[in-house]
Amino acid sequence: MRRILPRAFALLSLPAIFWLVLLAGRGGMTAPPPKTANRYIGSEKCKNCHQAKKAGGQFSKWKEMKHAKAFDVLASDEGKKTAKAKGVDDPQKSPKCIKCHVTAFEVPAEQIAKGFNPKHGVQCESCHGPGEKHFKARFAAAGDEEPSEDKEYEEIPDDEIVKRPPLKKCLECHNEESPNFKDFCLKKRYTDVAHLDPRKSRTEAELAAMKCGCGEKCSCKKGECGELEEKKGTKEKSGD
Repeated sequence: MRRILPRAFALLSLPAIFWLVLLAGRGGMTAPPPKTANRYIGSEKCKNCHQAKKAGGQFSKWKEMKHAKAFDVLASDEGKKTAKAKGVDDPQKSPKCIKCHVTAFEVPAEQIAKGFNPKHGVQCESCHGPGEKHFKARFAAAGDEEPSEDKEYEEIPDDEIVKRPPLKKCLECHNEESPNFKDFCLKKRYTDVAHLDPRKSRTEAELAAMKCGCGEKCSCKKGECGELEEKKGTKEKSGD
């Protein structure tokens, strides 16, 4: 009896083992891909909290910028003329053009949230990175509260979203590859697109440091104000 039971149990287990092996061979045992923790959600989602005027009205300011019209301009007469000169028939379909005229170009589908529309041009996330984590964190922090203009400024953790895009992010598109490239001074351009939250306390010195004080004679066309001059001075001292 002791010998029969183990054998019987083994025989009864064979069908189960067979199906497990079969499923594994067909991919049935493959674990589902993990959900992306931080996806691109689109500017319309950003609008939920960044529309209030007393909080800076960032969404409305973005809508007035060329960034918001970046995809549409490709279909304009001017856009088509520029594209034709570069041998491009349809700039709204050419990777050469749309890589810098839409958000999340060539980003894997699993990193794009439902409802995201790339045709909205260079959106918030082109500069600030994917916003799902930020979106969820702010709504979780607010609980059942509605977004309010009178709400005090809340400091955002550095790992939640890119609060101030670095120069290298801008230069991914604002460079010599662009047919309409112009010398790029980060602080000068930053003044044009600035959308600060006025609820955050900043000193006059901090605000001044964000601006280019060189005027038309700006010598930092491809870097931060003062950065190139500092490097130049270092080279002169070293004799390079």
